[in-house]
Amino acid sequence: MPRLDPPLSTELPPGSADGNGGFDGGSTRHRNQAAVALQIYVVALMLFPSDVVFKPVGAYGFAAALVAMSLFGLYLAASPLGLHDPLSFRYPTRSCLILLWLASLASYAVMHMTEQTSQSKLAADRWLMQLAAISGVALVAAEGLHGLPDIKRVLRALTWGGAFSGMVAALQFFIAFDLTPYLRMLLPGFTINAENTAVVARSGLRRVTGVAIHPIELGVVSGMLLPIAIYLAMHDTGRSARSRWLPVLGLSVAVTVSISRSAILAAGVALIVFLVLLPAQQRLTGLAAVPVALAAVFMTARGLIGTLVSFFSAGASDASVAARVDDYPLVERLVRQAPLFGRGGGTYIPVDPLEILDNQYLTTAIELGLVGLLAVVVFYVLPAVTALVARRRTPDPDLRALCAALAGAVLAAGLASVTFDALAFPMFASVYALIVGLVGCAWLLATRPGTPAGRTVAPAEATTSRHLPRSLKGR
Repeated sequence: MPRLDPPLSTELPPGSADGNGGFDGGSTRHRNQAAVALQIYVVALMLFPSDVVFKPVGAYGFAAALVAMSLFGLYLAASPLGLHDPLSFRYPTRSCLILLWLASLASYAVMHMTEQTSQSKLAADRWLMQLAAISGVALVAAEGLHGLPDIKRVLRALTWGGAFSGMVAALQFFIAFDLTPYLRMLLPGFTINAENTAVVARSGLRRVTGVAIHPIELGVVSGMLLPIAIYLAMHDTGRSARSRWLPVLGLSVAVTVSISRSAILAAGVALIVFLVLLPAQQRLTGLAAVPVALAAVFMTARGLIGTLVSFFSAGASDASVAARVDDYPLVERLVRQAPLFGRGGGTYIPVDPLEILDNQYLTTAIELGLVGLLAVVVFYVLPAVTALVARRRTPDPDLRALCAALAGAVLAAGLASVTFDALAFPMFASVYALIVGLVGCAWLLATRPGTPAGRTVAPAEATTSRHLPRSLKGR
């Protein structure tokens, strides 16, 4: 009888991308632990507002950050204990994390060569804590998830979490009911770090935050997640149509009720990239679904369309646009004071509200200098390029669609960061870290050696792959 090849399934062999050195050590039970840990992280991020913190840790002690920093600590401890070999994984997005760390540590060192206030020192420490949290999530997602089933488990939690935030925002917008005080009560031992108003008025409408700390953060994150939710709706066919499409509706609600140009921009970029990269038939399905969801939202919120149109048509006459333009002379002056490495991550804390920079790139140029600015640009550009290249390298339609959704989310994040200081917002930074990690995982799935992208490696093949030349392993 002729030997039959294993069935098609986009999974990595137990242990790692090449059958060696992963978190699971050859065990499915351990492999799933990374997915469970990331699901817990997502639930903590999307259920509990990030303005409640564990006071001994400080301002970056919100629930999801504690989980993320724990993951980073476990990741660092796993290598010397022989539980994980990060060198067996080779993927481009880890390089952008390394570059961001080098720029941040250089800025931190240079900063401490001069006299600093206690406020500046604490702010710089918080930036390194944030970077540790980002790295922990990104590295565990890239190297701990070993197949599309694992990725989909995490994405289900992420999109449903975003939809939950959209539901909270809808209650705030339509009936002025704020659920977030009750969510904060679910965390005993945590305290409110800063008062954030969940509902504010703008152009005669309620502008709401959901579980985020600002309407722009709510809208941009929801816009980034929209293509991912649509990807799951089209490819996660083991679930009912209702459970697959409800997150799309919830995220669409969040984008619109945030009443934010940044949100519309993020959603538009993410969806355009995703839909353009889909096969023709799926592109039609996606194009048909998105307008229906958006139309349902707009029809139930009187005046919303006119308000959003007026925001885009105002141009430079709009006060918020004019304030952003007026920031450039201030930024130039501050960058000249420390052009290479800046004044320290997180240390630009303006007293005058008019000097708040609604632009992540300008903020980075001041805090981390031109070297740090380059690192942040790479942090946004490299994951997008990685997702697009991974899509080209795999013939698997499911993985190609995932790469398209991730590319759309990354490009939306990079473009939206021109309109607000994105990395200062905990939910945005936390969601983006997970997306960067998933891009790394998608790269490993698409480019692993020895087998087609869609085939499970048999145990014998996984053992043989341990003896591949290093030039072929983990590519």
